[in-house]
Amino acid sequence: MRRPHLLLLVFALLPSSARAHDIPNARVDRSIQIHLRPGRLTADYEVSLSELTLTRDLRDLIGALPDGDRRDWLERYGQETALLNAKGLLISVDGRPLPLQARGFDLKTEEHPQYTFHFAVAIPPRGRLKVQDTNFVSSEGTSRLALRGEEGVVLRGDLLPADVQLISVQPLWLMSDLEERRSKQAELDYHTATHVAPTKAEPTPIVPSDRVRKPVVSVKPERTAPSRGSDRLSRLLDRSSGFSLLGLTLIAFGLGAAHAIQPGHGKTLVAATVVAERGSWLRGTLLALVTTATHTGSVLLVALGLWLTRSSRYELIHSTLTMIAGFVIAAIGFWRLGRHLGGYGEHDEDPVPLTSSSGGHRNIVGLGVVGGLVPCWDAVALILLAEAVGQLRIGVVLLVAFGLGMAAVLIAVGWMAARCRQFFTRFDRDARVEHWVGVAGSLVLCVMGVYLLGSP
Repeated sequence: MRRPHLLLLVFALLPSSARAHDIPNARVDRSIQIHLRPGRLTADYEVSLSELTLTRDLRDLIGALPDGDRRDWLERYGQETALLNAKGLLISVDGRPLPLQARGFDLKTEEHPQYTFHFAVAIPPRGRLKVQDTNFVSSEGTSRLALRGEEGVVLRGDLLPADVQLISVQPLWLMSDLEERRSKQAELDYHTATHVAPTKAEPTPIVPSDRVRKPVVSVKPERTAPSRGSDRLSRLLDRSSGFSLLGLTLIAFGLGAAHAIQPGHGKTLVAATVVAERGSWLRGTLLALVTTATHTGSVLLVALGLWLTRSSRYELIHSTLTMIAGFVIAAIGFWRLGRHLGGYGEHDEDPVPLTSSSGGHRNIVGLGVVGGLVPCWDAVALILLAEAVGQLRIGVVLLVAFGLGMAAVLIAVGWMAARCRQFFTRFDRDARVEHWVGVAGSLVLCVMGVYLLGSP
């Protein structure tokens, strides 16, 4: 009766279908809401991007980031790009270009930064209007464009939805050529149906980037711990959080433990290896430490590579490392499965013990290296952001604490797997349960490796 229960226990640890690591994207999503009023056009230009992409773009614009907390350089990005986005959103009436004037921006920072830039320009009472967004042409992000006539302005021609919220968000590869064009440009006639005296507005000269209206940030000013979200690690770099270095280190340790509890992240590898190797909790501890050390080193190497090459091909890096790890894990799993089914290692008189000292430790180290090969992209972003704001030493300290939190969870998993194995094999006089436990653990390694090979 013990054999089915043990198999269920081991296979319950199989990796879930969810990604173990959220991959950052280099895309920029835009939503453009145009308002036409008598004598005036205004545009609300919304930009949504990852913090890692934001940091890389800001470094290209100004070099070193400002010496301040996280909100300082989030605000600086809006100041630097407001005029650039206004220049890239082309407005013309009857073929005459009308340069937009930047009026300011609002900033929200929930799961990722989201800017809403406010532009305006004076327009004649009637004419043929053309709108074209030429910003972020190399980005694979989504784009939406809506145009609304208000206060007596009538539109005719290539009509778009009046409200950008009515437009569904679609990736570019799902759009037809017409849909893609309409997401970035429009051309139509307009006129004012009834005479409405335009409200005299204050002059809106183009201002230097450091004088663009200060954004309204949605982050509460109180001193709170970093909240959930893809950027939670980077929020540890915010000096306004009010935590000491020790406090930030403890928070990073807790985030590492919470990160390891999520699907994937080495728990299956540790448990399956302890079961398949007839390992003790000490071997599980060794595997956990090697996995964590490799994971930390992988984060540093990937961050260094991205910094040196200025590459944004995160998906390719992730897929390549995942396939390498999957191939090695599957190869070791099938090799061990063959030895178990071939009868090696079931008795003391076997010529090549399955858990010989040298071979066993080589397997442990090898599995630990490939198990930690795929980096946590939150941690990669932490290192890149820390370097950008001049806090690299603090970033490395937080990364090490993050890794130790992961190691604590993996060590606990290895200890529990070893205890379960001892419990189920305690009264196994003829070594049958021992045999099938090894087979089950090897099968888990096989399935895990094949899954990783197919997941990219």
